[in-house]
Amino acid sequence: MTPVVEIGLPELDEEQVSLLAEECEQEITKHVLNIISAKSIENLSVVCIIEISDQLDASLEIDIAQQYDTGHNLDNLIEEATQHGYDWLEERLRGLATNYTKPGHS
Repeated sequence: MTPVVEIGLPELDEEQVSLLAEECEQEITKHVLNIISAKSIENLSVVCIIEISDQLDASLEIDIAQQYDTGHNLDNLIEEATQHGYDWLEERLRGLATNYTKPGHS
């Protein structure tokens, strides 16, 4: 289970949340492809689900199937890529929170 991290988010609309999830999926995919060859991958599925209520909840699902063995432990790679995704998402959200100016404040 990923720990709860207090960031102090700005208000994000549905489109911004969707874009953030898409960017996270792209970042994780890029990370995986930096480790193993795209030619060896039969299937790579990355899904980032972000929900906002009182807090932002993120869920990452990664599935990798290879056409041939490259010597990489896929379970370890999935775990590493998942952590990379959460770290990237936290950093991106902190950046958004830092650059956010509340309405009525300059």
